[in-house]
Amino acid sequence: MPVKIAASGSRLRRTCVLGSALLLAGVLPGASGVSASAATSVSSGFDDTRLDRITVSGLHNAFEEDKSNKLTKALDKGARLLELDVYSTYSGTGGWVVSHSNPLINDNNCTYKVGTGIFKTTQSNGSLRTCLDNLRDWSEAHPDHDPIYIKLELKWGFRKKAGKGPADLDSLIKNHIGADRVFRPSDMLGTTYPTLDAAAKADAWPTWQQLRGKFIFYPITGTIENKLAGYDLDNLSTAEEYARHVRDLAGTGGLEQAMMWPDMHPTSGTGDPRTTYEPSLRPWFVMFDTQAVNWLGGGYDMAWYCSNHYLTTATAAANVPPALDETDPDPTAAAERVAHLAQHGASTVTHDWMNAPGAFTVQSRSC
Repeated sequence: MPVKIAASGSRLRRTCVLGSALLLAGVLPGASGVSASAATSVSSGFDDTRLDRITVSGLHNAFEEDKSNKLTKALDKGARLLELDVYSTYSGTGGWVVSHSNPLINDNNCTYKVGTGIFKTTQSNGSLRTCLDNLRDWSEAHPDHDPIYIKLELKWGFRKKAGKGPADLDSLIKNHIGADRVFRPSDMLGTTYPTLDAAAKADAWPTWQQLRGKFIFYPITGTIENKLAGYDLDNLSTAEEYARHVRDLAGTGGLEQAMMWPDMHPTSGTGDPRTTYEPSLRPWFVMFDTQAVNWLGGGYDMAWYCSNHYLTTATAAANVPPALDETDPDPTAAAERVAHLAQHGASTVTHDWMNAPGAFTVQSRSC
């Protein structure tokens, strides 16, 4: 197996101390996973399981202050995925704005210190580099943590002319998280496989234990991307632009520079959705993200994704009929919903349920 990842930290940290709310997930019919405690951030029982056989859940728009006053609080509650909205706004490393609807001003719970001594205070509304610093600090404090997916919605895509292209985002992640804390496409290929597709079909995904202490970054095409005229924006979608970037790096022997995984949004339920792209790009997509209602009721052939060992994200779990409250659902129903999606092949599930900790689980993926 070509994966070159060493587990870090003490295995003693794997003891899970589950509160009554977290025990909920373990007793649900069909649920085979457990939630991590805030003290350990580590699940047990999956060490030898490959990544494509595991389902985790996480927080949509985890950066919003109405969810918490600190980005990493969701990780403390057991989330293994955080989603951030990012605008490629200004030149310079601080120009990656993290906000839901304001592309010019950071509006988030990513915090940093200002001042000195007794005058030092904590402020929020940092740029993406601050959010990455927060993640790095949390990872250093929990060195043996479960792998964490970071889903970056590039609201209006990359913007190379402002120094906001794929290579620039890779560099930001490398400089503020550290390449040793990132599970990269090159780690999957090693010297054995020519493309991500070949590696996935060979089930070369690393095990949960090999990925401890790691982040898995993937960018998705933004909801307003390519809808704005002017403003010096790129014409390619995030999905296509980052796939080109990864393909080209692989072609020149520099794939280790890529810190993220190409991800695409399937637009139809049957067949290979990658045929919308030119043939040279298709083998670089092994992660697929679409609404949870599509995976369950939209005619999407999950068996195809499962048979090829691809990873799938089920977004907006609350919208699956019967719809649940988007922010404060019945905790039992929320945990059941995540378990249901795991049983139907989702690798990751996203929701806005900050206060339903039983929904933050690690489970066996029925695939």
